[in-house]
Amino acid sequence: MCNTPKFDKLFSWLTFADNKTNKLKNKSGFQTIMKKLAINLILFLLPVLTFGQSTITGRIVDENKLGLPGASVKIAELSKTTISDQNGNYNLLGLPEGTYTLSISYIGYNTISKVLKTVKNIDQKIDVVLYLSKENGLETVVVSGNRASALKALNQQKNSDRIVNVISSDQIGRFPDPNIGDALKRIPGVHVQLDQGEASLVSIRGTDPSKSTISINGSNIAGTGENRAVGISAIPADMVQSVEVTKAITPDMDGDAIGGVVNLITRKAPYGRLLSVTAGGGYSNIVQKEGYNGNIVFGDRFLKDKKLGIMASVSYYKQFLGSDDHQTTWEDVKWVDKQTYFMPRFLNMVQNNLERIRQSYTIGVDYKFNAKNTITLTGIYNKYNDWRKISTLKVDDIGAEYPKNWQRAAGWEGVGRKITDANNDYIDDPSGQYYVNVKNDPKNPVYQPELERHIEGGLNNRNGSQIIQKIMNLGLEGEHLLGRTKLTWKGSYLRNVTDRPDVIELELESENEKSVTMDYNNSKFIKANNGFEVENIFKNLAGKPSNRTDSADTWYMDNFTGTDKRARTRQYLAQADLSVPLISGKYSNTLKFGAKYRGLDLVNETTRRVRWTPQIDPALRAQYQAELAAGKKPKLADYIGWTPFWSGFANNSVNMSSTLNINSDYNVGNAGSSEWISNLNKSYYGDTEDFMLNRVYQDVLGNNYSGDESISSGYVMSTQNLGEKLSVIIGGRVEYSTVKYEGYNYNVRADFIPAKQVTKSDFLNFMPALLMKYTPTKDQVFRFAYTKTISRPDYKDISPYINVNVKDKLIKQGNPEIQPTLSNNLDLLGELYTGNTGLISAGVYLKNITNYRILSRDLVPFSQVESAVESPESLLAQGANPTTVASYKTDYDKLKASNGLLERTMPGNGGTANILGMEFAFQRSLNFLPKPFNHLSIYSNYTHNFIFVKEGQPKLPGTAKDILNLSLAYEVKRFNVRLSYNNTSDFITILGVNNKGDVYYDKANYLDANINFFITPKLSLYGSANNLLNQDQRRYQYEQEYTYSSLTTGATASFGIKYNVY
Repeated sequence: MCNTPKFDKLFSWLTFADNKTNKLKNKSGFQTIMKKLAINLILFLLPVLTFGQSTITGRIVDENKLGLPGASVKIAELSKTTISDQNGNYNLLGLPEGTYTLSISYIGYNTISKVLKTVKNIDQKIDVVLYLSKENGLETVVVSGNRASALKALNQQKNSDRIVNVISSDQIGRFPDPNIGDALKRIPGVHVQLDQGEASLVSIRGTDPSKSTISINGSNIAGTGENRAVGISAIPADMVQSVEVTKAITPDMDGDAIGGVVNLITRKAPYGRLLSVTAGGGYSNIVQKEGYNGNIVFGDRFLKDKKLGIMASVSYYKQFLGSDDHQTTWEDVKWVDKQTYFMPRFLNMVQNNLERIRQSYTIGVDYKFNAKNTITLTGIYNKYNDWRKISTLKVDDIGAEYPKNWQRAAGWEGVGRKITDANNDYIDDPSGQYYVNVKNDPKNPVYQPELERHIEGGLNNRNGSQIIQKIMNLGLEGEHLLGRTKLTWKGSYLRNVTDRPDVIELELESENEKSVTMDYNNSKFIKANNGFEVENIFKNLAGKPSNRTDSADTWYMDNFTGTDKRARTRQYLAQADLSVPLISGKYSNTLKFGAKYRGLDLVNETTRRVRWTPQIDPALRAQYQAELAAGKKPKLADYIGWTPFWSGFANNSVNMSSTLNINSDYNVGNAGSSEWISNLNKSYYGDTEDFMLNRVYQDVLGNNYSGDESISSGYVMSTQNLGEKLSVIIGGRVEYSTVKYEGYNYNVRADFIPAKQVTKSDFLNFMPALLMKYTPTKDQVFRFAYTKTISRPDYKDISPYINVNVKDKLIKQGNPEIQPTLSNNLDLLGELYTGNTGLISAGVYLKNITNYRILSRDLVPFSQVESAVESPESLLAQGANPTTVASYKTDYDKLKASNGLLERTMPGNGGTANILGMEFAFQRSLNFLPKPFNHLSIYSNYTHNFIFVKEGQPKLPGTAKDILNLSLAYEVKRFNVRLSYNNTSDFITILGVNNKGDVYYDKANYLDANINFFITPKLSLYGSANNLLNQDQRRYQYEQEYTYSSLTTGATASFGIKYNVY
């Protein structure tokens, strides 16, 4: 990143409204203005609505009766042009009486012209079938379908008024991608972040995932995390008919699109009967297990004149995956040689064995009352299930804060030795002697650390830690032609749920009793070389009568906990749009305006977190009861029956590392199995025969929050043709937002949850837009766009939560005053369409981003935040436990008396950043080469981003500087094979307190392959292989050599058969 040029001045005259977000004090005033504007527009247009002229409607399909989206439909005599929609439907409005020639063109298909005669107030329906051109060998596409799918995408992209990239369902199938996110990474300017080897979050044009919108059929999906990013792991690639990635939006689209908009368009009813069946399997090399999948798609039209259309699909994917991971964080350590080194503070070794099931169900029903009136109902249900069996071995407390765990000097061995070191110089103050080994090598240090073993499972029939994501969408929309006017409306309900129910975790610890030698010679792959006794740690555990440690057994149970989390968002959307052609001919003008309401409510909460311990030993139960009856206070730990627990642990241990087919330096070795811990306790709420509820945690409840948002918007846009080659869209969108959020003021030492905090605010944003499209020839397109877009604050950031720790002098809080991030965007793009499937494009874009989100840490005196810190008296009045409040009061009074400093962490707004990017794309058939190389085709694109940030301001997270896609295919009549390569450079993902705390995603290189063999035009075989380079998911801290995490998932493969019955 470098200092920003003077881009701000460039936008001072381009921005048609104040760049700042305005808080409204008078909501009713805004609503009154919007009502008056709508009434005046309708009165102005009323004569136009009723003006008597004729209309032509129809549908354009290929020889397989499948709709052709993006077809150009033109009447040259009237200079009137329209574009077919996603289903191939088109309409031409406001046609005067006369005889004209209707021309329909589509890249790669033969152009068709029809002579027609229009009569006043008489409407016509003209359906057209287009056939593939036989130039350049395109007749082979009739069987393979691959180039035909590319043609659909190219036509939509070429004829769109926006800057957009399109991939069709068949085109998605050309790439070996299991979910829709993996397919999106092939698009210029798009990169993805992975979860267990599969795409999860999508970034567009150098912005982080929360700055773009994911929508289904134009309805936004709301994320369930703490920010607004939407995970798309749940959406299989075969659910969609096509995907649009819009990079420069028009005013009729929501403004949440600093990066862009990914619109997933589900399948609609075909022109004729369609039935397709797919069945296959898969294999993961790291777990050496097979999976399977299946998909059925059915569509047809029914009733008289085929008025009723139905399209339904079902898909099911089951996979077995695994991963090997090591994690750490780094910090400056003043070592015993008085030098400062950048060293780890812990090492996590994590091995994961998981089962993943992805299900998708979609249905679309449309009813055509007549050629002018259609309604459509769509329903979507996607469910994603992960069951993860996770085993972790952690070397903890080895950083700067724990010198007492460093290798001791002779005579200072043992954890019981009292050390006083007020000035942290590693010298015991009373004796004046070093208590650490001054010869301890910083590259191969020896520690007596805290060792931890974590085993994670869940209360379910798979015995794994479960993650459930559900995305549901129900929508009803209509399209009506009212004279010269087109009315569309839509209502939809979307629900997104992410649950982690009944997670069970067992943690063992061993404190300072084993010497561990670390190896820091290669900071990318730090190691723990010895000291674990990995294979033998359980030899003394069977029959162990207590939880204490001694020289024979150093491990004890630290925690046995259960946690239940859930997050959900619900959205209600209603919108209406009117499109009116005002002027015909070469200088035609169409006015479009509309309104939309979007309501959102969300909850993110941990519903419970509890801890259990084994029950009282039956042999000691009577004695314990007698002690209680006598008024004594027996120590519960002395009566617990530990023997069954430790024997069960030792007898049910498994070597997690042996379940993964990987040569790893981070094996976790033997540990209790997830199956065993998942079946120890079947009750979250009370005691069982073997375990008792020991504690219900309050602290996790302090992080819960909920919110309600409503966005009312209206827009006006005009599409003006300036001759036959130049068109201009100009307009603006107004969005009025009201938000209400609830959070908690939680005091750690008091261990008490008081009443919720509630905050409300509202915002008004005006977003102008200017888009120009110049088509000097039928094969050349030049585009320019200025747009203004918004990204609203993250959910957790805007909630009024406050977590206070008066003992450690820490305060973490939300910021209800945080402002939305705004962006002024400039785009310039040139496209050259060559041959039937060729495209060469080059573009440049600039994003001037203001108020982007940062996380600030500062020191504040107690008096400045006193109003946010509950007093002991207030806590008692609200019902807090007097015992815990007494301890809290000691720390509170001391802090208040000294007006001490607290370290405060709070989200806020940064300054201004600029992204200057360049995009290049090249794709075409190489049919000019000699045989057999004339069957090759290439698909490639490259994006480069320059990031400019003013000196002294935080970096802009989420921006990859370089994104490269290369794909080489070989296609003949019955066979095609494709090799696909993706490269993404590193980019920052977490902003630290200083640059040494910054965390980056490392650069990645992925190589995938797939193959299709067509037995008959209806029957085909397919196969694919992913991650052939065994690329790990690596993040690093500060500089590339310092690994923050490195997760290896290995290669996967899939194969199967597809049969198109109709």
